[in-house]
Amino acid sequence: MKKIVVIVIILTLISKILAFLGEISLAYFFGTSSQTDAFLVAFSIPTIVFELISSGILNGYIPIYNQIRENSLDNDTQKFTNNFVNVTLIITFFIFIFIFIFSPYLVKLFSLGFNADTLKIANFYTEILLFSIFPIMLFSIFSGYLQVNQKFIAVALANIPPNLMYVIAVYLAYKSSNFTILVIISSLIVFVQFIFLVPSIIKSKYKHSFQINLKDKNLYNLLKLSIPIIIGTSLEQINLLIDRTMASRLGIGTITILNYSNRLNVAIYSLSIGTVLTILFPKLSLLASENRINELKQEIKYSINMILIFSFPIMFGIILLSNDIINFIFGKGNLNNEAIPIIVKCFIGYSVCFVALCLRNLAIKIFYSFKESKIPTINSAVGIILNVVFNMIFSKYFGVMGIAIATSLSIIFITIFLFYQLKNYGLFFEKSNYIVLLKVFISCIIMTISIVVSKKFILSSNFINLFIYIVIGVTSYIVSILLMKVNEINELLGSFFRLKKRKNF
Repeated sequence: MKKIVVIVIILTLISKILAFLGEISLAYFFGTSSQTDAFLVAFSIPTIVFELISSGILNGYIPIYNQIRENSLDNDTQKFTNNFVNVTLIITFFIFIFIFIFSPYLVKLFSLGFNADTLKIANFYTEILLFSIFPIMLFSIFSGYLQVNQKFIAVALANIPPNLMYVIAVYLAYKSSNFTILVIISSLIVFVQFIFLVPSIIKSKYKHSFQINLKDKNLYNLLKLSIPIIIGTSLEQINLLIDRTMASRLGIGTITILNYSNRLNVAIYSLSIGTVLTILFPKLSLLASENRINELKQEIKYSINMILIFSFPIMFGIILLSNDIINFIFGKGNLNNEAIPIIVKCFIGYSVCFVALCLRNLAIKIFYSFKESKIPTINSAVGIILNVVFNMIFSKYFGVMGIAIATSLSIIFITIFLFYQLKNYGLFFEKSNYIVLLKVFISCIIMTISIVVSKKFILSSNFINLFIYIVIGVTSYIVSILLMKVNEINELLGSFFRLKKRKNF
């Protein structure tokens, strides 16, 4: 299992690097403009559909699948998956028709600050990108199917070619001076993504039939679990749309600026914590379904400690090195120099909630493992209210940076609420978690001092210096955390050296 985790992490790392390279390419070749704003608004609509479907599937489908497998034959899991695919295809078709008919109104709703020309472009892009929701649905279901059958590598591998295609598409659009090329290829990318899953699906001996059984109790249980999840996820996506709507009123290019800073934070999260949580969820779900509560508590305690150990120094590092990071990544190309300082501010604004974001996503996974989806949904609704209030306050005084701060504050409050609710399951921060938190915080302070002092002696700003800052920061943090004898780090290093020793033999 450890070997699989390592391979998945490596593949995910490659995928996320390519995905972020796509964002960098967009910034390098096209900068910030009404065109990029229109594209991002249009792209957000199929993205919302993807998030809704994938969240409902992965967080609802996996626990139900495990339950069926535990109590029935493998054939029953096949029938259930098959039935679910067919029902979801029909639902997706109606979603497609609805969005296609009302796309002009939806686009206008999501971009109140756009002029008539930009709205027209955004609507045209939306109609093209809308066709991607069908492969999005198929990819979501079968990635969940493969993950629950321990086929993590296949899913991770399928994410690489599409991200590479996007980078190429950005370049082709720039060279041809035709932005529509990027839009068309972006719509085709998910088709390619699903095609890469097909060999693994065939190997799993899955056979599809077009039979539909609406009376299937397992389908009913899935819908019962998934609908609150989908509602909760839709509420989170509404938060994103609120942010973009507010940004559209602050001038041309503000949506793009917000997107670049947010995507960078998302990329860092995905590379560091996101992959681990994806792999962890099936295990949490299995322990919960088998009622192995003591093992589940130990797994959660360990997961919390690992998140604290890795997320805190990342958050501190982002804040300390934000200017160096943004200048290195976005400091060249067609991006307006005036946009760089604003991206830095938004980047910091989003990074304030990095630890809370990691803990929130873990808490949500824990609730879904217990087949509890109402609490995360209610908290998402509260998050929208908080985000709207904070947006109105902070955007007034801090502009587009205020939008990023508002998002972070709402996530922090939501995380606190979620962990408070976990007390009902006998799950909460234990004494060992607080001890690790204290040790991590002290180590982060030492890391901060090390980076600040090193910056006093290295005055210029380039990649080599940024690399030096990171090395100094990481080294000082690891040394500090080792001296404080944090068990999880010792176990992690022990596993690494044992693995290395075995390879040498």
